[in-house]
Amino acid sequence: MDPRRRERLSKLLSLILRHKPERFSIVLDDRGYARIDDIVEAAQEKFDDLTRDEILEIADGAEKRRFEVEEDRIRARYGHSFPVDLGLAPIEPPEFLYYATVPSRASVVTNGGLQPSDRQYVHLSLSEEIAEQVARNQTETPVVFRIKAREATEGGVDFYDRSPVILTTGVPSEFIDVLKEAPPPPAEFGRRKRKAPPRR
Repeated sequence: MDPRRRERLSKLLSLILRHKPERFSIVLDDRGYARIDDIVEAAQEKFDDLTRDEILEIADGAEKRRFEVEEDRIRARYGHSFPVDLGLAPIEPPEFLYYATVPSRASVVTNGGLQPSDRQYVHLSLSEEIAEQVARNQTETPVVFRIKAREATEGGVDFYDRSPVILTTGVPSEFIDVLKEAPPPPAEFGRRKRKAPPRR
């Protein structure tokens, strides 16, 4: 499949299965699944030559593993902006997980911890580099946080594996450290404007 077509189709599937199924007259079950044939029919409004095999190729081959197929149904694996029962069991996480965001939201995380905003779960990364790369879609100067995941688990926080991301419903600030702050704004250099001499 042409890479540009793959990207556009993947975004359309995300819109349907994660955010706006009703816009395409798609009905999801309580676990977030829709019939593949219904998805093909809905998506053909944008891709009139779309085939079922292309949908399966997106689900099976996407490097970010955004979708999964069960018999004749498909769902998004994570990223929902509405409640879905993904049927996940808590895992024992690695010692640390990572999260990055725009500088304007850094104080919210530092003071109030991590909470889902427009998604059902908070998405955490397995490495600092991945978290920073994700945040660079929104800012050139991401603030990176390290989540003390093992300690948080002992404190009652649950984590769920949706590789390549780890999901959680929230992390209190006591389990979060700032790993990389945003750089300070550049200093302004230049001559100061001289005051005009008083008129005589």
